[in-house]
Amino acid sequence: MSTITEPARPAQRLGWGAALGNIIQMELRQRLRTRAWYIMLAVWFVVIGLVTWGAVASFNTLAGDEMFFGPGRFVFEAMVGFVLFFGLLVAPAMSASTVSGDRAGGTLAIVQVTLATPGQLLTGKWLASWIAALVFLVTALPYIVLAVVLGGLDVAGLVVFVLMVAVELGVICALGTAISAIVPRTLFAVVVTYLLVALFALGTLIGFGLTAPLAVTSVPSNRAVYPDEEPGFDEETGYDSMDWSPVRCTGPMTSTETLDARSTYWMLAANPFVVVADAVPQPDKPPYDPDDPSTWAPDGVMTSISSGVRFLQRPPEMNVECANGELMDQDEIEAHDGTPVWPLGLGIQVVVAGALFAWARARLVAPAARLPRGTRVA
Repeated sequence: MSTITEPARPAQRLGWGAALGNIIQMELRQRLRTRAWYIMLAVWFVVIGLVTWGAVASFNTLAGDEMFFGPGRFVFEAMVGFVLFFGLLVAPAMSASTVSGDRAGGTLAIVQVTLATPGQLLTGKWLASWIAALVFLVTALPYIVLAVVLGGLDVAGLVVFVLMVAVELGVICALGTAISAIVPRTLFAVVVTYLLVALFALGTLIGFGLTAPLAVTSVPSNRAVYPDEEPGFDEETGYDSMDWSPVRCTGPMTSTETLDARSTYWMLAANPFVVVADAVPQPDKPPYDPDDPSTWAPDGVMTSISSGVRFLQRPPEMNVECANGELMDQDEIEAHDGTPVWPLGLGIQVVVAGALFAWARARLVAPAARLPRGTRVA
């Protein structure tokens, strides 16, 4: 009597929640076992404290003692810029060895034959490295509270800044994790990740700088006349109360060369610092001393970056005082906010990370049809 055997059923896969939970727990336990992890956090806490102290000292030097508003935003933006800069240095090292390190140690094959899918394995390792990177942001929270106490910091801008830094750290960790699965050698994976991060952080600046001479244009203009050039100007008392804006245009028309970056500024969009700075709404001008209208509040580093990118979007006529023989309207210049570029920049980063993730997932499929030479399986 013959028996009919049923075909073998494939092993049931784990759900995403269980698989990610196990992988993240395993990855974080490996990091927490090392003493170097805690030493690095302690050193980071001291360094960010020094940066905060330096920002306060710089604000006092730039603003002077007569300022009536707090240095909170200036200090906070300096801190955020440094946290992002440090993240660009640390996140690639923490994420680019997640898969390649297991491959070199012979433990990757053991995980690949479990019930976790390649996508779950890759996503879990990415989330674990992202959580590890966010710990450095959490460590800076006491200094963020200090910036709020110093005053001059709007809560909405604070929240957006922190969220955007966290998102950028996640993108960087995604790049490193994907490259770690694509490149078999750990050292080479770290180097490739750093090169890709440098392409976003420095390559965008270099590309914009190299194309700047190609964006120079000529604007017809003549000479601007200032109040101290007008007849009857009193040199003894006039300079103290003088409005330094030009009063009229005169002379023959000539061509003035100026930068027209409206066709090239987009190259800066994918820069991580531009993405974070441009995502935060421009803050209102701090209150001036009513007894001294000349007092001013120095902009923070991130606000300066955002203002610079918006400045590059202005028509070239706004860069010339007497363009086409007419004085530029200062109210029109101040009202020109430009277009936010951070959605474009973040979109470029996500597309690159997504493409590398798809490639990395294909490399983790087991059994593999072909292995790189010298790859250790188990």
